[in-house]
Amino acid sequence: MTDWNQETATTVRAAVAAGQATALQVLDDCIAAIAARDPELKAFVDFDPKAARKAARAAGAGPLAGVTVGVKDIIDADGWATQCNSPIYAGHRPDRDSAVVGLLRAAGATILGKTVTTEFAFAQPGPTVNPYHPGHSPGGSSSGSAAAVAARLVHVALGTQTGGSVIRPGAYCGIFALKPSFGLVPREGVKPLSESLDTIGWYGRSVADLALVLSVFLAEPVTPPPQRLRIGLCLQPPWSAATGPMRAAIRKAARRLEGVGHIVAPFGHEPMLEPLHPVCDDIMSVDAARSLRLEKLHHADRLSARLQERIAIGERISTDRERTTRRIAEQARRDFDHILGGWDAILTAPSPGEAPEGLATTGSPVFNKLWTLLGVPCVNIPFGRGPKGLPLGIQLVGRRLDDARLLAVAATVADVLEAEA
Repeated sequence: MTDWNQETATTVRAAVAAGQATALQVLDDCIAAIAARDPELKAFVDFDPKAARKAARAAGAGPLAGVTVGVKDIIDADGWATQCNSPIYAGHRPDRDSAVVGLLRAAGATILGKTVTTEFAFAQPGPTVNPYHPGHSPGGSSSGSAAAVAARLVHVALGTQTGGSVIRPGAYCGIFALKPSFGLVPREGVKPLSESLDTIGWYGRSVADLALVLSVFLAEPVTPPPQRLRIGLCLQPPWSAATGPMRAAIRKAARRLEGVGHIVAPFGHEPMLEPLHPVCDDIMSVDAARSLRLEKLHHADRLSARLQERIAIGERISTDRERTTRRIAEQARRDFDHILGGWDAILTAPSPGEAPEGLATTGSPVFNKLWTLLGVPCVNIPFGRGPKGLPLGIQLVGRRLDDARLLAVAATVADVLEAEA
């Protein structure tokens, strides 16, 4: 018998459409997997089998029929709590779906439960552990979503990225991840951290899974990539932060692509990226101070020291400095729209290396936050293992609003890397 929780979203969708399985049968396999694995993994913060079965029975036909979805706990879903990993919102249960969850339900998906986030999707870790080794971080802030997909508890899961909170957990947990272009997916019903940067993304077990979910938000037909890809190898600053195994993985991926006839050439624009690091930090800090002003006013003692520090930094940034910072960001976005148009994708690191040991940190977003600032789509493709046996990956970056094309390129790249594995 098929264990439906082990299958990809695309396989499940096809099986349900062909009458080989029902959404309820698929769900029951996921429920059994959660019961067996989640007491150790701690990926879910709100999970009720009865409510999930009710959702499966109510799910209609559509491109996601039978596909189970985990929802990061800053995203509202009717029937489930949204607690943001904060005592301030303990027990808070919104009575309506966020726009993204409503669209997924309309496409036939079954909402399985709420997954752990760091506090307000910032830096204070939650209890989730890495599915490959419980002594290591799963990344953050979308920790529960990444771990749940990697552990085969759910087929797809929603995350959000303000710095590196979709791509980095995808790399640490060895799964495929997409951070779409900024603004492509509606954020109504999502607790904000940075209105200028927050981007809803998701995890799957293949590029096809990522594309299946993207089709719910983007009906534009995909232009097939050329047979000979032109890939820019970006040693983004500070490249010294990349570990030896991560550098080796990037070089190995480049060689394999070149070995089948694709062009991999130096990106050459890294000097333009380095000055953007403080720009990212300033914008996130200013936005966080505004987004969480009410929580600070009424519940400052219930915010973590890390978050209080970030809010305080944002409050100290002057209007003139903010204006200059945002002007730099806008110019960089325009410049990179032009630059990235000359490549089919950029190849770079998704994280400094394999997941760090311990749960005190979710890792560094140093190889993610510049792309988040630029608003461009990014994909993590699992590739290789680090010295402790935990996953590594590569990151592909595309031009703004070329998300479907980037996934088409990613599918080609993933096929090459898997064929040579």
